[in-house]
Amino acid sequence: MKSWKLPASIIALAAITLIAVYIYTSLPPPSGGDTNDNSSNGVLGLNLSVISFSPGNSSMLNSNQVMIYFLLNDTSINPSDVSILLNGTPVAFQSSVEDGSKRFFYSAVLPEGQQRSTLQVRSGNATILQESITFWVDVTPPRIYGVSPENQSVAGPMVRVSASIFDNIKLQASSISLKIDSTRIRNFVYSSGKIYYDARLSDGNHTVMLSVRDAAGNTAERTWGFVVGQAAEVPGVIVTAKTGYINENGLPVIVGEVKNNGNTTVRAVLINGSFLCSEGNVINNDKPQPATILQYAEIQILLPGEVSPFKIVMPKTFPDFVYILKNVRKFNASVVNYTATSSVPHRAFETTGTGAVNKDGYYCLNAEVINTGNTEAHNVKVVATFYSADLVFDVQVAYIPALAPGESASTVFTIPDKQVSSKITSFDMKVIA
Repeated sequence: MKSWKLPASIIALAAITLIAVYIYTSLPPPSGGDTNDNSSNGVLGLNLSVISFSPGNSSMLNSNQVMIYFLLNDTSINPSDVSILLNGTPVAFQSSVEDGSKRFFYSAVLPEGQQRSTLQVRSGNATILQESITFWVDVTPPRIYGVSPENQSVAGPMVRVSASIFDNIKLQASSISLKIDSTRIRNFVYSSGKIYYDARLSDGNHTVMLSVRDAAGNTAERTWGFVVGQAAEVPGVIVTAKTGYINENGLPVIVGEVKNNGNTTVRAVLINGSFLCSEGNVINNDKPQPATILQYAEIQILLPGEVSPFKIVMPKTFPDFVYILKNVRKFNASVVNYTATSSVPHRAFETTGTGAVNKDGYYCLNAEVINTGNTEAHNVKVVATFYSADLVFDVQVAYIPALAPGESASTVFTIPDKQVSSKITSFDMKVIA
């Protein structure tokens, strides 16, 4: 029988076909349209995840200088495969390895309102991990306005005390505190941004203190006075626009303004600053030195209707400082003394200035003072008041030895606190000699 053999060319072609089929079936399938398919990443694998991030989702921040980070559970991630977006725009970031994880982070100065940051990790053309956080920046404290009755005489004994409260993002209604003559009022009515309480009051002077906090922790407080009955007099000098905080150096601070609400010129307004515990009592730790500090207003003489800022800072040398710092929760200020005077200070000055937060995060005010009077002014005191909405947040003082008529001088005020600097929305300058 005659043997039969396949041609060598056919055998070679069959071998090539078998090899091609084997290679094709051994390859992984091409990436599909699902951008979250971790199986496309042969190095990072299926277990890549975000361990933690900051700020937290739905958090409210009372500073516009924000550090944002995502912590991932894989140290082998190449930063070139990572993108971070802020409100839809890519941002530059840094990375660091720590304890078996990798942190991707950046800092930003943000406007008020809602913010969204998104982390994306890619493998080839596929996105294998995406995480977004949404948070809010709110550096503006609530506003208390439309208070009533204010600086007037009303008939008694029933008096309706009322005010309006507004916050640009979210008010913490549970934080509202209303006091009349230092007595906490708990059964007031609050609805749709308005608060009122019908009080039974005796004839004489009465003081109202209203405070509130927003969801980000910004606080507002307003104090006003009125008189029940026609025989009593309206309080002469009152504290307004007051706030308190712990500064970046760890020192308790009380700042605000006093207003000459009377009809006569006054001088040497003395303010008592009180540092209170959560119950609203002055901290004393059973020691003879309570947590109170006396401070004069910056403007020595106040004409009727004029205001002067003040700033009270508790030094670290204050008795029981560590205990007070640990327990202070509230701040208060009241006028304890002043005297009538017929003196009229030299006020023939004009001021101009521009202010902004510098590249280091500190608010700077470049000011110019001009003597518009006809006499030379000596020992010129320039007082700059910095506000966040309606509240005083800092007071700075500069001195000019002398200014001749028509002469001008420049000075710079710098707020040495980044947290306070981020809150400043306006400023005012007063000059005396």
